[in-house]
Amino acid sequence: MRDRLFALLGVESGEESMVSWLLMQSVFIGIFFGAFDISAHSLFLSIFDEKMMARGYVVSGIAGIILTSLYTGLQTKMKFRFFSVINLFAVTVFTLLLWIALLFTSAKWVVFLVFIMLGPLNILAALGFWGTAGRLFSLRQGKRLFGLVDSGLIVGVIISCYAVPVVLSFNFASRNILLISASSVLAATFIQIIIGAKYRIESQKTEKTENSKDSNKSVFSILLKDRYTVVMAVFVALSVMTAFFIQYSFMAVTREQYTSEEDMAKFLGIFTGSMMIFTLLIKLLAFSYLIRNYGLKICLALAPLLVAVFTLIAIGIGLTMGYTPEASSGFLIFFLILALSRLFSKSLKDSIESPSFKVIYQTLDEKIRYQVQSGMDGTVNEIAALTSGLLLAGLGLLSFVKLIHFSIVLQVIILLWITVAFMLYTEYRKSIRKALEAGAQATNNIKSEGITAFQSRFSARLSIRNDYYKLISGEPDPFSITSDRRYIKGLIEHSGRSTDMNLLPLLKLISDNEKVDPILRENALRASDDVKERVLVASGKREHASVLLSGSRTPHTTEILRLLRDNSIESRRFAIYMIGKFRLIDMLHEVCDCLANPSLESDAVAVLGSFGEEAATEMMRYYVSSGNTHAGNLLLRLLSNIHTQECSSFLFSRLWSNSREMKEAAVNGLVAAGYKPTEDERDRLHQLISDTVGLMTWNLAARVCLEREKNTVLLNVLNKDISRWRTYLFNLLSIAYDKGSISKIRENLEKDTVESGNFALEMIDLVIDETIKAKIIALFDIVTDEEKLKNLWHFFPGVIPVFDRLLEDIINRDYNLLNIWTKACTIRNITELKGDIAESASALLFSPETIIQEEAARLISRSKRDLYNTVSQRIPDSERKRLDNIIEEKTASEELIYEKIVFLSKFFPGIPEEELVFLAEKIEYAQFDEQSDKIENCILWPLSGSSNNPVICYACDNNLSNPRKDLKGSFYSLDLDYLEEFSNHFPERSVDILAYIDKIEV
Repeated sequence: MRDRLFALLGVESGEESMVSWLLMQSVFIGIFFGAFDISAHSLFLSIFDEKMMARGYVVSGIAGIILTSLYTGLQTKMKFRFFSVINLFAVTVFTLLLWIALLFTSAKWVVFLVFIMLGPLNILAALGFWGTAGRLFSLRQGKRLFGLVDSGLIVGVIISCYAVPVVLSFNFASRNILLISASSVLAATFIQIIIGAKYRIESQKTEKTENSKDSNKSVFSILLKDRYTVVMAVFVALSVMTAFFIQYSFMAVTREQYTSEEDMAKFLGIFTGSMMIFTLLIKLLAFSYLIRNYGLKICLALAPLLVAVFTLIAIGIGLTMGYTPEASSGFLIFFLILALSRLFSKSLKDSIESPSFKVIYQTLDEKIRYQVQSGMDGTVNEIAALTSGLLLAGLGLLSFVKLIHFSIVLQVIILLWITVAFMLYTEYRKSIRKALEAGAQATNNIKSEGITAFQSRFSARLSIRNDYYKLISGEPDPFSITSDRRYIKGLIEHSGRSTDMNLLPLLKLISDNEKVDPILRENALRASDDVKERVLVASGKREHASVLLSGSRTPHTTEILRLLRDNSIESRRFAIYMIGKFRLIDMLHEVCDCLANPSLESDAVAVLGSFGEEAATEMMRYYVSSGNTHAGNLLLRLLSNIHTQECSSFLFSRLWSNSREMKEAAVNGLVAAGYKPTEDERDRLHQLISDTVGLMTWNLAARVCLEREKNTVLLNVLNKDISRWRTYLFNLLSIAYDKGSISKIRENLEKDTVESGNFALEMIDLVIDETIKAKIIALFDIVTDEEKLKNLWHFFPGVIPVFDRLLEDIINRDYNLLNIWTKACTIRNITELKGDIAESASALLFSPETIIQEEAARLISRSKRDLYNTVSQRIPDSERKRLDNIIEEKTASEELIYEKIVFLSKFFPGIPEEELVFLAEKIEYAQFDEQSDKIENCILWPLSGSSNNPVICYACDNNLSNPRKDLKGSFYSLDLDYLEEFSNHFPERSVDILAYIDKIEV
């Protein structure tokens, strides 16, 4: 139950204890706020009038500025862990001293002191609490949990407010309410000690700010830096002044309505508690709806417009019906209108205005964002409070100024506030454009850095394999690539395993370099002598090819073709290198043919890449004629590095390919090349983007169905596929529009908060064309999937399917719309064959994908075996025997590709399962009775036995990197050459592969 509650509140695993303590503290601090506020106002207004209250605001504002400045200064000189406790303890002591002073005397100066310390002590407690929360939570956690702990403060205020009338009914003196405040903040202090002891409190969010050149500037210099921050400051100041004027008028009529100290305290308790409940409801239910459907402009203008209406009504009633107690009916209505004005003013400020400003802060540069925010909440707020107090006190000194005149002055302030609200929205839109431009510039300035150090033998080996052509052709000096010891050692070991004359110059450079370890230099010299000796006696095709490649004479075409047709991978590899080294453009077609061979693809890519623009025409011609999907992807990747109009146009035309992989390769290439479409091409892109949104609409409907069924397995799989389509859509948008702007939009959408989400929607409104804007907004709106679907169905017809129908739709859906892994998991989730699913399952036995065949056979074997007999004769002999064994349950589950993928995904969580199919098909399941001498050049994963630690054996020395005396038991084994092929096949996954191997070896 507890875990379910935390999950409902957005608390993730491992955060429960920290959030519990902070939430408990927030409730106690909320009780402190509410009790102190009621006690201070009821005590003060029972002795003083409203004019004295205005003077109290002035003194309170001065005290607040002094104490917040002191807080800021001490905070930078002390460790926050200790300072936060001292801060809350000081608030506790000061509150206790005020209560003790009231016990001994009811002198006016004591009551006045209690009133003027209300604001400063509240600010100190709030600063300490939010300082702790900001340091406990990372940026990502804060976006999820700040709203939760903020709700804890509101709940605390509600508890204290409703508790006051109850305790007062038991003859509890109103001055003793301060004791409740002191006790609450004391409890919060003890919790702060516990938090400091249990968790590491350090500043994370302000680290960038402290290191920036703006950190030494004063708050005023930052706020006055440009028109935008100035307008923000004026808006905040007018908002605070409005709140003070409303509070002043409301407390003045409350004082007349409730003359008794206890009656006033009871009323304020009930009124404030109800107001906070109203605030909480608006915050939870209304803000998201308002900003989503009506935008930030309405959210900023709503509070001043409503308050202006209530103030205008109050003025009219006061002037016509009276505003003094003598006019009983008129005064009561006047009092109710001012109460409503206070209710909406406070509620809308906390629930609409404050969250709206969080959206506005998103547009500020991170270097000054938190300084501006603290300046608005602290300095600007206190200066506005002081100004309000001075203005109210000044008006109170004029004998002809009555209570109704304060409402008239307030109406003028509100009109200014409304004007500034619209000005602020205009500046906000301008700031979005600046943020988009800054995002574009930042994106263009990103530079990639290569690997300079190697953590394992495998990472060095893989790098040597990829650099080999470069080393023997363009850059013979290995030190121009890296001077890493493992790399140099790997080159020497590589030469020791081969008779390759092309490595002799490299070995000589290593042996002559005095900066290299003497042992490595000696090994290089010995390896060089060994290669020379073997070359003298060797007479094989491989050695002959090596000699041809190392020479300066261009080999005959017939010699190269003979090597390309040889069964030896090494001979064919040398032939490819010859074509590159001797610049044989006429033979590029043969190099392209090698792209389909996993063992040669990296060599073919290296050679084709070295030709650059010279190879473009041949690569495009081969792409059109070959029909090989993987070779096509590699060609598109190569063409994206050739920045000519012809290549870019060719890539653009591939966006309409039938193959999903081709589309993704083309769009990635265009994004990488920074392609700028023409107007006609942008119109075509709009249609493609619209089609993609339509595909994602189907996926969303499927996700809703799975959520209703609570099928978490398929839901997780489908979410990954949805994420893949989302990436593709953003890449299309990056081509159609500015890449930096789209990157900024995506960044804010992925923060997954109401504020950042609505900021992103505002950017979409500015950037995206009208023809597709509504569809994009409907897809990325910050609402539930069901609401999204209702909006998307205005453009794309559809329904939420029933579960059984969805399963059938998934397994029959085009491979280019849903990936192989999603289909395999869906087949795994079908419990029995019935209806049309039976026919679909039998058809899947003829799928070109092995994993789909296996899962279909497994499904048939457990529910309807006779179905297999009706179609088995039509299955090719090469596949029937394997499927027969699955049907007859002779195949161990560990031999199935599905199980291998599940196993691999535990070790490579960053690699999508559909890509792991490549490795899973190469993995072998074996059982060893004793250690075998044939175990070499592979990685072994124990499936049983005393240890689950993987081991690696290299071919050069047959030594395990994790030596073990016993290798008995069940294993998954994978040849290291396949890992190299996978890294070349999916170059963006090399980091995941290397990180895992490094962890094993190091």
